[in-house]
Amino acid sequence: MHILTYCDEDLGIAAGGSRQVLEFAKALAVRGHDVTVVAPESEQLSLGISVTPPIRIQMVPVIRWGGLRPVSFLLSSKRILTRLLRDATPDVLLWFDSPGQIAPLWALQKNSCPVVYFVNGLPSEEVQGMWRLAPFLSLLSHGLRLATRNANVIVSVCPELFHSLKSIEPIDSGKCTVIKNGVDPVHFSPQPHHMARRELSLVDQGPYIGFVGGFFPWHGLDTLVDAIAIVVKSHPTVQCLLVGEGQTQLALKAQVERLRLSRHIHFVGRTDFDNVPKWIAACDVCVVLHRQTRSYPGDSMKLWEYLACGRPVVATAGPGYGDVVVDFRCGLSVQADDHDDLAHQIITLLDNPELRAKMGQRGRSAVVQTHTWSTRAVQLEQVCQQAIGRTALAA
Repeated sequence: MHILTYCDEDLGIAAGGSRQVLEFAKALAVRGHDVTVVAPESEQLSLGISVTPPIRIQMVPVIRWGGLRPVSFLLSSKRILTRLLRDATPDVLLWFDSPGQIAPLWALQKNSCPVVYFVNGLPSEEVQGMWRLAPFLSLLSHGLRLATRNANVIVSVCPELFHSLKSIEPIDSGKCTVIKNGVDPVHFSPQPHHMARRELSLVDQGPYIGFVGGFFPWHGLDTLVDAIAIVVKSHPTVQCLLVGEGQTQLALKAQVERLRLSRHIHFVGRTDFDNVPKWIAACDVCVVLHRQTRSYPGDSMKLWEYLACGRPVVATAGPGYGDVVVDFRCGLSVQADDHDDLAHQIITLLDNPELRAKMGQRGRSAVVQTHTWSTRAVQLEQVCQQAIGRTALAA
């Protein structure tokens, strides 16, 4: 298949959205599909894409000043999409949604092509700042409704998002499909703790607790900070690595100072994608929390990465998080926003190295068997074929 992929992600940044697009594109290319990705021009010089056959990436020039960036991408990407659709009509358009980026709808007014619409969130629960003002939010929601009506198949990483989506736009359940995130088991593979710590110049004794990802309200990292204040009482040398950055960073740093935990909690900052497995490997226990700030839990890419690296995980109870680690027997679940419970479960794992090792092995085995990007690409390939079939029937 010739698959034209559209996204509003900086593919040079190792963030969840960009990794989702790139990993799906690479996995589809490996399966023999011709993949072109339309994305905004990256601020990074190298995208770190190595795959045979290669992915073609059509960079869209954008103005990175104030509120002009999304508007400039919308207008420029519309022109590029129109040209690509006209010059060589793809078999399917794979559209990774971003609020307000409706260039595919404009481009498809003059060109016909089956559409697979990948929805990762709702504008009302995702956008920040000026975009939350009523007029802008109304426009973004209208774009979402138009896209869902015109898509042949709609994909999401979790079923709960479809329930939320149906509350604002009636959708035929027959064209809704769940495809979870995956992991590259070669890039994310087990490494000895001591090797990773030496490469990262970590000199503290440990044990090490780790979180790798964006600092967003729904990740509940303030609960982890409160839990570490309890853990240090029984493990005085414990170190917590917070790898990433985001909205809650300043508040978290203030919390750490207030609790006098600067010797135990370290803000590593954003790291290159190549180094992410090393930071995970340096940890004895990894943490992924979920706070119910949205009507859907999503699907945590970092959870699959932790497990692929063979690390036991403490996760918030519920679908997509604690349910996964309990089912796989690769970690422990905790009650949401309960720092006492979180501290207790972390201590349980720190006190039992043999249990940690067994959980790590089970987690690695589970993701390698059924949760790789290769497996996800097979599912997405079937969805693309379904979209093509729906278009043929409607013709």
